[in-house]
Amino acid sequence: MTRLSILLVTLISIATLQAEDRRPERPPPAATIGQVLTLVARDQARIDAPASIALTIPPEKGRSVRLVEIAGDQEQPIPSQVEPGTPPRLWWIVRGELASGAKRTYRIDAGDAVESPQVSVDRREGSVVVRVGEASVLQYNSAHVAPPAGVDAKYGRSAFIHPMWTPAGTVVTNQFPADHPHQSGIFLAHTKTEFAGRTPNFWDLLGGTGRVRFKSLQATTSGAIFGQLDAEHEHVDLSAPEEKVALVETWNIRVWNVGGPKLGYWVCDLTSTLNCATADPLRLLKYHYGGMALRGARSWDAEHGRFLTSEGKDQITGNHTRPRWCDLSGPVGDRMAGLAFLTHPKNFRAPEPLRIHPTMPYMVFSPSHLGDWEITPGTPHVSRYQFVIHDGQLPETTINRL
Repeated sequence: MTRLSILLVTLISIATLQAEDRRPERPPPAATIGQVLTLVARDQARIDAPASIALTIPPEKGRSVRLVEIAGDQEQPIPSQVEPGTPPRLWWIVRGELASGAKRTYRIDAGDAVESPQVSVDRREGSVVVRVGEASVLQYNSAHVAPPAGVDAKYGRSAFIHPMWTPAGTVVTNQFPADHPHQSGIFLAHTKTEFAGRTPNFWDLLGGTGRVRFKSLQATTSGAIFGQLDAEHEHVDLSAPEEKVALVETWNIRVWNVGGPKLGYWVCDLTSTLNCATADPLRLLKYHYGGMALRGARSWDAEHGRFLTSEGKDQITGNHTRPRWCDLSGPVGDRMAGLAFLTHPKNFRAPEPLRIHPTMPYMVFSPSHLGDWEITPGTPHVSRYQFVIHDGQLPETTINRL
């Protein structure tokens, strides 16, 4: 998301990036109970920006941690959340606007964290729903979802996100669209591949040579700052005499407690980690689509949907360009809503070419468009994306800031 920095003996950059010391040969410093932090917005203003810092392990087992904001002689405990790990990280939201060069000061105290509206991750039969307070943000589908009557059963799928809801409750994704029933919500699949001497197509479900399916739900986390779920998928080669798993994938889905009805958007980060399931690599051949994909609302046809890329391109001129983001929006019933799709600058071949369909509300970041590549045993392939689920037309300045 956005990048903030704090001054704590040495300069540490925080937010979704790891802490970074000025001297890279030294381990990043970490904070502890009683530490005072000064946070600075260095290059541009920030609005409701997530921030974090690594923590040392408190000497007392089970000691809780909270964050206090200091403004002059006023002190106010604020919501925070500890992310387990080595080291653990303390997360909070820098609420409101922090102008470029402005500072905020905090102290880490012992004590219970402040209660606030939670980002809750609710396991249900066949799905996981993430909410901020009482508002639903997204549903991840773990169970196999069968297509509607009259549609070939091969189009059924699991391991995808649908619906996504805006703060006003508008659904901005689609499931089993009549023109392309294999495109449901947010999904990841590759098209033209070679594996163990065969050519499975994990995208074209009707062809029956491959598919992506849910394997397990590894963990869920609810909290004041973010909610998260980790799910494992299998990319299955169905062209073999007996089905063979080619790739094992982990999705890390994190919804932030930012935006909301006042600002008109929710923010979700999705990290995909692909690993070979056997000693055979998966070779991905040059092709014009395949990767992390988005199918927008049913009403966003060529006449009613608007594509806008970070370079100002539209549905036709933006196809196979390499934007940092693309926003898809339009009317849903009597409301305007949209979904911005952002790619991470450290992704493979970033910014990846973006396939935008000329008539349908669908797009996919497709590294294969630039040529052949492969996923090899022992080397995880990590790609990161962000979705901004919004009401109305989201200003370009807001998307660029995020």
